[in-house]
Amino acid sequence: MVLDGRQEKWDKYFENYKVNNARLATFQLTAENALKILKNRRTGKVLDIGCGNGLIDIVLAKNSKFEITGCDISGKAISEAKEKASKAGVSIVFEEEDAYALDYPNNYFDVILSFGYSAAATYERARKETYRVLKPGGLFVCDFINHRSLYKLLFFPKNLILGYAKLKEVSEIKNKFKKDNFEFVSMHSFNTFPPVFGKIIPPKIYILFERVIGSLLKSVLGRTLLFCFKKN
Repeated sequence: MVLDGRQEKWDKYFENYKVNNARLATFQLTAENALKILKNRRTGKVLDIGCGNGLIDIVLAKNSKFEITGCDISGKAISEAKEKASKAGVSIVFEEEDAYALDYPNNYFDVILSFGYSAAATYERARKETYRVLKPGGLFVCDFINHRSLYKLLFFPKNLILGYAKLKEVSEIKNKFKKDNFEFVSMHSFNTFPPVFGKIIPPKIYILFERVIGSLLKSVLGRTLLFCFKKN
C-alpha cells in the first residue's frame, strides 16, 4: 500500500477520538437508516470502508444476517473495532485496508457502506475501487453532510471564514457518482437532534427526538444525507 502519510494521520486521529453520547446516537441512527435504505436486503457480503471503531457494524450485525467485513486505513481503529465486536458477541471481520487500493476480488461484495460525513469511499480514487469490488447490481450506501440543514446554516458564516464550508448540492453528488457508473437509487436525511451537550444527554434522548420531532422536520433539520447508489 502506498499510503503517503495517510495511515499515520488517521492513527493519530483515533488516538484522540472520543465517543460521546451524541456520537453513540448517530451510530445507532446511521445503522437504522442504512437498513431502511437497503429495504429488504438483510443477507449477503457487506463491506464497510472506513469502518473506524466498528460500532455501526456491530449494530448492523445485530439486526441482519449480513456477512460483514469492516476495513480502515488505521491499525489503531481496527484493533479497537475487533475488541468491541468481541465484547458485543458478534462475528465481523475487521481488516486494515487502503480505500484507494482494496485487497479484494472484483465483483465480490453485495453491498458497500461508507460513513463519516463525506465518507472514505466517496472520494474519487476510492469510488473507482468501490465500483471494482461491488457486484453488478450491488448497492453502495454512503453519507454526506447536509450543509443546508438549519443547524449548519446557523454556523455557515463562521465556517465560511474558516474555510470549512462546502455547499455540495445533491445534483452535484449524483453527477459525480453517475460519471463513475453508479445509478442513484434513493436518499434519506437524518440526524435531526441538536448537536449539543454530547456528554450530558443520554443517547436514547437524542434518538427519541429523532423519532418524534425529527420525523416531521428531517428535511429542515437533518444534518446527514444518506445516499444509495447501484452499480450498473
